[in-house]
Amino acid sequence: MAKKGFFTKLVSSLKSTETSEQVEEGKFAPQQQLPLDERFVSRFHEGGGHFIYCANESDALSGIRHYADERNWPGVYFSDEQLRKLENNLGLKVTFDNDGQFPAVISGCEALIAFNGGIMVHNHHTGGRRLSDLPKHHVIIAYTSQIVANLRDGMESINLKYREDRPGNIAVIRAPLDENVQMASADPNKDRKVFLVLIEDEI
Repeated sequence: MAKKGFFTKLVSSLKSTETSEQVEEGKFAPQQQLPLDERFVSRFHEGGGHFIYCANESDALSGIRHYADERNWPGVYFSDEQLRKLENNLGLKVTFDNDGQFPAVISGCEALIAFNGGIMVHNHHTGGRRLSDLPKHHVIIAYTSQIVANLRDGMESINLKYREDRPGNIAVIRAPLDENVQMASADPNKDRKVFLVLIEDEI
Protein backbone atom coordinates (compact mmCIF):
# COMPACT_ATOMS: atom_id res chain seq x y z
CA MET A 1 0.00 0.00 0.00
CA ALA A 2 1.11 3.56 -0.65
CA LYS A 3 2.27 5.55 2.35
CA LYS A 4 -1.10 7.20 2.97
CA GLY A 5 -0.07 9.25 5.97
CA PHE A 6 2.50 11.27 4.09
CA PHE A 7 0.37 11.42 0.95
CA THR A 8 -2.61 12.69 2.93
CA LYS A 9 -0.39 15.33 4.51
CA LEU A 10 0.74 16.53 1.09
CA VAL A 11 -2.77 16.61 -0.37
CA SER A 12 -4.07 18.44 2.69
CA SER A 13 -1.33 21.02 2.35
CA LEU A 14 -2.26 21.53 -1.31
CA LYS A 15 -5.91 22.09 -0.47
CA SER A 16 -5.11 24.53 2.31
CA THR A 17 -2.49 26.54 0.40
CA GLU A 18 -4.95 28.89 -1.30
CA THR A 19 -6.83 29.54 1.92
CA SER A 20 -3.69 30.21 3.95
CA GLU A 21 -2.33 32.56 1.31
CA GLN A 22 -5.46 34.68 1.57
CA VAL A 23 -4.77 35.45 5.25
CA GLU A 24 -3.29 38.93 5.51
CA GLU A 25 -0.23 38.88 7.77
CA GLY A 26 1.04 42.34 6.94
CA LYS A 27 2.47 43.88 3.82
CA PHE A 28 6.06 43.01 4.61
CA ALA A 29 5.56 39.73 6.47
CA PRO A 30 7.99 37.00 5.25
CA GLN A 31 6.37 34.11 3.41
CA GLN A 32 6.72 30.65 4.89
CA GLN A 33 8.90 28.37 2.75
CA LEU A 34 7.46 24.89 2.30
CA PRO A 35 9.78 21.84 2.41
CA LEU A 36 11.16 20.78 -0.97
CA ASP A 37 8.91 17.72 -1.27
CA GLU A 38 5.75 19.72 -0.63
CA ARG A 39 6.86 22.44 -3.04
CA PHE A 40 7.47 19.93 -5.81
CA VAL A 41 4.18 18.12 -5.27
CA SER A 42 2.30 21.41 -5.13
CA ARG A 43 3.72 22.60 -8.47
CA PHE A 44 3.29 19.22 -10.14
CA HIS A 45 -0.28 18.96 -8.86
CA GLU A 46 -1.15 22.49 -10.02
CA GLY A 47 -0.11 21.50 -13.54
CA GLY A 48 -2.46 18.52 -13.57
CA GLY A 49 0.21 15.92 -12.86
CA HIS A 50 -0.81 12.52 -11.44
CA PHE A 51 1.29 10.62 -8.91
CA ILE A 52 1.32 8.07 -6.13
CA TYR A 53 3.54 8.14 -3.07
CA CYS A 54 4.94 4.77 -2.02
CA ALA A 55 6.85 3.56 1.02
CA ASN A 56 9.00 1.12 -1.00
CA GLU A 57 9.54 -0.43 -4.43
CA SER A 58 7.09 -3.27 -3.75
CA ASP A 59 4.28 -0.75 -3.19
CA ALA A 60 5.41 1.12 -6.29
CA LEU A 61 5.16 -1.99 -8.48
CA SER A 62 1.67 -2.70 -7.14
CA GLY A 63 0.66 0.86 -7.96
CA ILE A 64 1.99 0.59 -11.51
CA ARG A 65 0.17 -2.72 -12.06
CA HIS A 66 -3.09 -1.19 -10.85
CA TYR A 67 -2.60 1.87 -13.07
CA ALA A 68 -1.86 -0.34 -16.09
CA ASP A 69 -4.86 -2.61 -15.40
CA GLU A 70 -7.19 0.39 -15.25
CA ARG A 71 -6.02 1.41 -18.72
CA ASN A 72 -5.93 -2.10 -20.19
CA TRP A 73 -2.29 -1.86 -21.21
CA PRO A 74 -1.11 -5.20 -22.63
CA GLY A 75 2.42 -4.39 -21.50
CA VAL A 76 5.00 -1.63 -21.11
CA TYR A 77 8.25 -0.53 -22.70
CA PHE A 78 11.23 -0.04 -20.36
CA SER A 79 13.49 2.65 -21.81
CA ASP A 80 15.81 2.82 -18.80
CA GLU A 81 18.38 0.03 -18.38
CA GLN A 82 18.73 0.88 -14.69
CA LEU A 83 15.19 -0.39 -14.12
CA ARG A 84 15.77 -3.92 -15.43
CA LYS A 85 15.84 -5.15 -11.83
CA LEU A 86 12.11 -4.37 -11.56
CA GLU A 87 11.06 -6.38 -14.61
CA ASN A 88 10.55 -9.78 -12.95
CA ASN A 89 8.40 -8.40 -10.14
CA LEU A 90 6.22 -6.07 -12.17
CA GLY A 91 3.73 -8.70 -13.35
CA LEU A 92 3.29 -7.15 -16.82
CA LYS A 93 4.61 -7.96 -20.25
CA VAL A 94 7.78 -5.96 -20.81
CA THR A 95 9.90 -5.04 -23.79
CA PHE A 96 13.19 -3.19 -23.91
CA ASP A 97 12.72 -2.31 -27.59
CA ASN A 98 10.76 0.77 -28.62
CA ASP A 99 8.88 -1.15 -31.31
CA GLY A 100 5.47 0.42 -30.71
CA GLN A 101 3.77 -2.74 -29.46
CA PHE A 102 2.92 -1.20 -26.06
CA PRO A 103 1.28 2.19 -25.40
CA ALA A 104 3.32 3.12 -22.32
CA VAL A 105 6.94 3.67 -21.38
CA ILE A 106 8.52 3.35 -17.93
CA SER A 107 11.67 5.28 -17.11
CA GLY A 108 13.60 6.78 -14.26
CA CYS A 109 14.63 10.42 -14.03
CA GLU A 110 17.53 12.57 -12.85
CA ALA A 111 15.76 15.05 -10.58
CA LEU A 112 12.42 16.42 -9.44
CA ILE A 113 12.48 20.22 -9.56
CA ALA A 114 10.64 21.84 -6.65
CA PHE A 115 10.72 25.30 -8.23
CA ASN A 116 8.50 24.42 -11.18
CA GLY A 117 7.25 20.88 -10.61
CA GLY A 118 9.33 19.60 -13.52
CA ILE A 119 10.95 16.19 -13.93
CA MET A 120 14.46 16.22 -15.39
CA VAL A 121 15.35 13.34 -17.72
CA HIS A 122 18.08 12.67 -20.28
CA ASN A 123 19.07 10.05 -22.81
CA HIS A 124 20.18 7.56 -20.14
CA HIS A 125 16.53 7.36 -19.10
CA THR A 126 14.96 7.45 -22.56
CA GLY A 127 17.10 4.83 -24.23
CA GLY A 128 18.89 7.52 -26.24
CA ARG A 129 15.64 8.71 -27.79
CA ARG A 130 13.87 12.05 -27.78
CA LEU A 131 10.72 12.40 -25.70
CA SER A 132 8.68 12.82 -28.87
CA ASP A 133 9.78 9.33 -29.99
CA LEU A 134 8.47 7.63 -26.84
CA PRO A 135 4.93 6.41 -26.17
CA LYS A 136 2.60 9.18 -24.95
CA HIS A 137 1.82 7.38 -21.69
CA HIS A 138 4.89 7.87 -19.50
CA VAL A 139 5.34 6.26 -16.08
CA ILE A 140 8.29 7.80 -14.24
CA ILE A 141 9.85 6.17 -11.19
CA ALA A 142 11.56 8.60 -8.83
CA TYR A 143 12.78 8.75 -5.24
CA THR A 144 12.32 11.44 -2.63
CA SER A 145 16.10 11.92 -2.44
CA GLN A 146 15.98 13.18 -6.05
CA ILE A 147 13.94 16.26 -5.18
CA VAL A 148 16.05 19.40 -5.63
CA ALA A 149 15.29 23.08 -5.33
CA ASN A 150 15.84 24.25 -8.91
CA LEU A 151 17.19 23.49 -12.38
CA ARG A 152 20.70 24.52 -11.39
CA ASP A 153 20.75 21.85 -8.69
CA GLY A 154 19.48 19.31 -11.20
CA MET A 155 22.29 20.16 -13.60
CA GLU A 156 24.79 19.97 -10.76
CA SER A 157 23.58 16.45 -10.02
CA ILE A 158 24.27 15.50 -13.64
CA ASN A 159 27.73 17.10 -13.58
CA LEU A 160 28.73 15.23 -10.43
CA LYS A 161 27.29 11.86 -11.42
CA TYR A 162 28.36 11.68 -15.07
CA ARG A 163 31.86 13.09 -15.21
CA GLU A 164 33.00 10.49 -17.76
CA ASP A 165 29.77 9.87 -19.66
CA ARG A 166 27.81 13.10 -19.69
CA PRO A 167 24.29 12.49 -21.04
CA GLY A 168 22.61 14.39 -23.86
CA ASN A 169 19.03 15.29 -24.71
CA ILE A 170 18.47 16.77 -21.25
CA ALA A 171 14.82 17.75 -20.95
CA VAL A 172 12.34 18.74 -18.26
CA ILE A 173 8.97 17.02 -18.38
CA ARG A 174 6.17 19.26 -17.16
CA ALA A 175 2.63 18.36 -16.19
CA PRO A 176 0.13 18.69 -19.10
CA LEU A 177 -1.69 21.76 -17.77
CA ASP A 178 1.48 23.66 -16.95
CA GLU A 179 1.19 27.20 -18.34
CA ASN A 180 4.46 27.00 -20.27
CA VAL A 181 3.38 23.74 -21.92
CA GLN A 182 -0.03 25.15 -22.85
CA MET A 183 1.45 28.30 -24.39
CA ALA A 184 4.22 26.61 -26.37
CA SER A 185 3.52 26.08 -30.07
CA ALA A 186 5.67 22.94 -30.05
CA ASP A 187 6.64 21.11 -26.89
CA PRO A 188 7.53 17.42 -26.26
CA ASN A 189 5.33 17.59 -23.17
CA LYS A 190 2.18 18.30 -25.16
CA ASP A 191 -0.26 15.37 -25.03
CA ARG A 192 2.18 13.42 -22.81
CA LYS A 193 0.29 11.68 -20.02
CA VAL A 194 2.70 11.50 -17.08
CA PHE A 195 2.22 9.27 -14.04
CA LEU A 196 4.86 9.81 -11.36
CA VAL A 197 5.65 7.00 -8.91
CA LEU A 198 7.42 8.66 -5.99
CA ILE A 199 9.20 6.24 -3.65
CA GLU A 200 10.36 7.09 -0.14
CA ASP A 201 14.08 6.49 0.30
CA GLU A 202 14.83 9.01 3.04
CA ILE A 203 13.83 8.93 6.70
